[in-house]
Amino acid sequence: MIKMLVSDLDGTLIDKKNQVAPQDVLALKKLREHDVDICLASGRMDNEIMEVAKAIGDQYHRVSQNGAFVITNEHDSLHSQTFEHEIAKKLYESAYSNRNTTIICSDNTNFVAQKDDVIRQIEERFFFPIKEERNLIEAIGKSLAPSKITVLGHHEEISEMQQAIQDVFHDDVDTFVSEEGCLDIMPKNISKGNALLILLKHLQLKPEEIACIGDSFNDIPMFKLTPNSFAMSHAHEDVKKEAAYVVETVSEAVKVILDNNVRE
Repeated sequence: MIKMLVSDLDGTLIDKKNQVAPQDVLALKKLREHDVDICLASGRMDNEIMEVAKAIGDQYHRVSQNGAFVITNEHDSLHSQTFEHEIAKKLYESAYSNRNTTIICSDNTNFVAQKDDVIRQIEERFFFPIKEERNLIEAIGKSLAPSKITVLGHHEEISEMQQAIQDVFHDDVDTFVSEEGCLDIMPKNISKGNALLILLKHLQLKPEEIACIGDSFNDIPMFKLTPNSFAMSHAHEDVKKEAAYVVETVSEAVKVILDNNVRE
């Protein structure tokens, strides 16, 4: 039987206005009624994941910043990982460009060197404001402990940057395209899949006892973890081919899960 559902947020459980569809809210509540646990796994910060859970009216296990942090539904921290300070500085210098937008995530706050109209538009998708830190490089290792560096720009340039970053920093980082034009740079071996292994050990669950759903390349590591994987229909073809099922909504995946549990 499937004992836990792990859901991505952006493009999966929430839309661009940070809203959860009513049918998906009902589906998650139905899972709970059938004793199926829930984990939200996202590239977002933990405080933003908590806002989604609060809107639904429940508390869930949480994997934030692509796996840098793992926290239980009782708010126990199982894992946290940040960059080595010197690596973070070099990464920021390599990623920063006037053509792109570079954001540093430290703890539960996003930082940029300077806020402009582009940043203010990006802020509209977040639950919390992006802070301006004029001396970002100097702040790293002092007031900031980066756990994720995000670069936003044109898809072609982002793809080139991903390759360049991997070529130079392959021993220190992993990179994920979390959505088109959005590159997440993470400490080495940080992924949703590795984070879930930590949570599964804590909960004493086997990989085949969970299901997961997502729509982006950063969801593939958790797809590879379990045979019960669902990709959203709008996902890239390379993402969909890694999943066992393709669905339109989270509620559709929930129906498959509950039907499967009845058969089991």
